Amino acid sequence: MNKTTRQQRIVLTLLVLASQTVQAVEPANGTAIVSIDDKEYTIPIVCDDTSQPAIGVYTEPQRVTRERTGRTSGVRLTIRPWKETGNLIVSLDRYVAWISLPSSSAGILDMSLAMSPASFLQDGVPVALTYDEWMAGNRPAGLEEVRIEVNCRDLDPAAPAYRKVPAAD
Repeated sequence: MNKTTRQQRIVLTLLVLASQTVQAVEPANGTAIVSIDDKEYTIPIVCDDTSQPAIGVYTEPQRVTRERTGRTSGVRLTIRPWKETGNLIVSLDRYVAWISLPSSSAGILDMSLAMSPASFLQDGVPVALTYDEWMAGNRPAGLEEVRIEVNCRDLDPAAPAYRKVPAAD
């Protein structure tokens, strides 16, 4: 065997080994339960990494949900890292919040947070709420308590679903 052929085989073997060790994380379907006041939405989500929901979660596209179930989700949720800050941005329909990275365990993320409108009127002009304003505490009133439970391991076959939750005494 000549030197060139041997080098080519070594390089080919290394490439094969490297491609086997580098595994791209495939997005996976999961379920989020979003509770606002007396309303509870169970929605199908897509997780960028099943073991780490904070890397990215978003509501399954309506077209896909409608084709699969004949129904649509009642709310639209997005969770993703906010730039290089160590914080997350959580968007729920027209509301937004920036929060410290919560702990998650084995694909489960559970959080309670207050959210503000993503935009508001200031001197009669629409203004987008920014990260800096949020962090400075300059937030318009919005949703006082939103509870979000993300499960990136399982897609609930009943999702999407909506129900009224009786008030606790």
